[in-house]
Amino acid sequence: MAFSDIPLFGMLRERMHWVQARQGVLSQNVANAHTPGFTAQDIKEPDFRNVLKSTTSGTLHMTSTRAGHMSGSTTSTSARGDFSTRNAPDSETSSNGNSVVLEEQMMKVAENQMDYQTATTLYSKGLGMLRMAVTGRPS
Repeated sequence: MAFSDIPLFGMLRERMHWVQARQGVLSQNVANAHTPGFTAQDIKEPDFRNVLKSTTSGTLHMTSTRAGHMSGSTTSTSARGDFSTRNAPDSETSSNGNSVVLEEQMMKVAENQMDYQTATTLYSKGLGMLRMAVTGRPS
C-alpha cells in the first residue's frame, strides 16, 4: 500500500500543493507592487467538502483478523487538482491603479507559511504513527 492510498496523507499533500501554488501567486503580487494597473491575485482555498469528496473515490476494505476487531473501510486519494487564481484586490488602490498593499500581502504570506508548517507537522506525525504501528515502538 502506498502512502497516497491513505486519505489523511492525500489531503495533506493536496493542502501542501495549494499552499505552494498560493505562495507563488503572493510572491507575484509583491513583485508587482509598483506595476501600474496591476490587480492583486489570490487562489481560492479548497472547500473541505470538495476535497473530502475527491479523496473518497475508491474503497479499500479492511479485514478483521480477530473477533474483537471493528469492520470499516478507508478510501484512496485522487491526484492533485489544479488551482485557479482570481482577482483579490487589497483594501486600497493607488492612483496608478495598482491594488497591492505590501503589508496585507506580507500578512497573507505569514498565514501561508503557518498553513504549510501545520501541514508538514501533521504529515510528519502521521508518518510517526505509521512507523510506530509497524515497528511497535515510537520513533
